[in-house]
Amino acid sequence: MNSKIMIRFFSTLLCLAVASNLYAQMLQTSDAEQHSIKNAQHLYPFFEKLAQLEKNKQGKINIVHIGDSHIQSDFFTNAIRNPLQQKFGDGGRGFIFPYSFNKPTGRPYHFSSNANWQICRNNLPLRCYPDTEFGLSGYGLSTRTDRFVLSVEASEDRYKFNTIKVVSPITSYYRLAMVEGNKKPLIHSERYNITFHRVKKGETLDIIARAYNVSATDIKKANKIKSNNINAGRNLRIPIIITETGVDTSMFRPLEYQLQERFVSVYHQDKPASVLYLLQSKKQPLYSLNGIIVENDAPGLIYHNIGTTGSMATHYNSTPLFFEQLPILSPDLVIISFGTNESFSSISVEKFIAEMEMLVNNIRITCHNVPILITTPPISLLYQKRWNTYILEYSEALLRKENVAIWDLYSFTKGLMGSEEKFSAIKISHDYIHYTNEGYLNQGTEFVFDLLNEYKYYKRGRE
Repeated sequence: MNSKIMIRFFSTLLCLAVASNLYAQMLQTSDAEQHSIKNAQHLYPFFEKLAQLEKNKQGKINIVHIGDSHIQSDFFTNAIRNPLQQKFGDGGRGFIFPYSFNKPTGRPYHFSSNANWQICRNNLPLRCYPDTEFGLSGYGLSTRTDRFVLSVEASEDRYKFNTIKVVSPITSYYRLAMVEGNKKPLIHSERYNITFHRVKKGETLDIIARAYNVSATDIKKANKIKSNNINAGRNLRIPIIITETGVDTSMFRPLEYQLQERFVSVYHQDKPASVLYLLQSKKQPLYSLNGIIVENDAPGLIYHNIGTTGSMATHYNSTPLFFEQLPILSPDLVIISFGTNESFSSISVEKFIAEMEMLVNNIRITCHNVPILITTPPISLLYQKRWNTYILEYSEALLRKENVAIWDLYSFTKGLMGSEEKFSAIKISHDYIHYTNEGYLNQGTEFVFDLLNEYKYYKRGRE
């Protein structure tokens, strides 16, 4: 009898031990699922501000996303912006920049000017005027034209604004104006022209078309070609539209700035506007503009995307004005996305991590204690469709960092492919670097899902 009792006793202990072990594994699995962002505790100050905004419906929260062409295109970032603003309120569009003038685009704001503006990137400074300063946009934007007018027009009513902030190296060079009613002081005329482009190794029709802001179909038609395949060294005819603009200055109503500080002039009007005009204030040999910020009067979230085609972390680190102007955006969270261009430049993982650490430190010098989240770079292929092992090394090294939050975009894109390398599954574009609209939407949707999961986890812990 006693032996039977002992057997049952030890059997019970064994069952309890197994159950305890299974429960511990469940907790670990649950915790891993909840913490889809590594080192999410670094985001807690940001989450607290989100909770206060959600509760009180007052104030603004600013997220600043810095990166390369993946960020500049705004497909990925807009897929993050829209659901976050739906949940926490739309505080306005935020930072905008004229990547092109006098041309139809799918962007929320259309830029026009009667002057020729030189636009160049922080990774190609020698293509700029010698005195060009690279600030908040990562681009240099300059003109030597006196009496210029630069207009910004919202494409839809939801992009109207009350507050305008003009960011420049010297704020006294500019003034702002409006016009009454629906008058148009800029008068445009268009003419067609042909320029030539010599195809470089690795370039595709899509890449060339994007560079000249034309369609690949127009290039094929101009060159009487049917296939998308083009050989390096070929000279292509590029059909471009040249717009000439006149100005009727009698329509302008000048605005007085409410605040003027180093690098920024702030204007506000009670009635939401859809068009603004930036004018010369005093004659100068060179006018440089670093960007414009537009906000509405509603409480909510603002998501600023700042990306530069072809740039790497080192290019931002070499432009001190960028970090000096970054506090203008009052960031509550900074997101950093680099790695693609570094991989195509064969940058070692040690050099990449050193530059990323320098970028984080530079941000924290001017934006004290701001939470920072880094995304690992998405999958891409090198020349001749070689697997990009640099991206994997960068991602593994970033995931070992402890002083910032990390979201693993590399593993997400890799996971979508499954056990085989099915590039169609991740919606990568024909250049095997960028992604289709649907591909960026998938990435942005997953990021928002993971971020809000971490936010819910934080709120449960504070209750």
